[in-house]
Amino acid sequence: MSDKHPRAMPTKGPGRRFRDLSVLLPCLGILLLATPVVSIFTQAGVIFGLPSPIFYVFGIWGGLILLALGLARIVNKVDR
Repeated sequence: MSDKHPRAMPTKGPGRRFRDLSVLLPCLGILLLATPVVSIFTQAGVIFGLPSPIFYVFGIWGGLILLALGLARIVNKVDR
């Protein structure tokens, strides 16, 4: 029986730094989205009939998805 688990994450190496960044991505999302979500119900600004923070929320959401995609590709490339 081997001691190494095939899916074990490396503790050191170039991929570790990007994995650490991917852990911080949800924290960044929470910080960027907490206040605008609350202000949707209190702000009077309207764009195309929708409250203006809606555009901010979906813009940040899309940006976070693109960042996660980029980090996943980098980690996948580094691990090979």
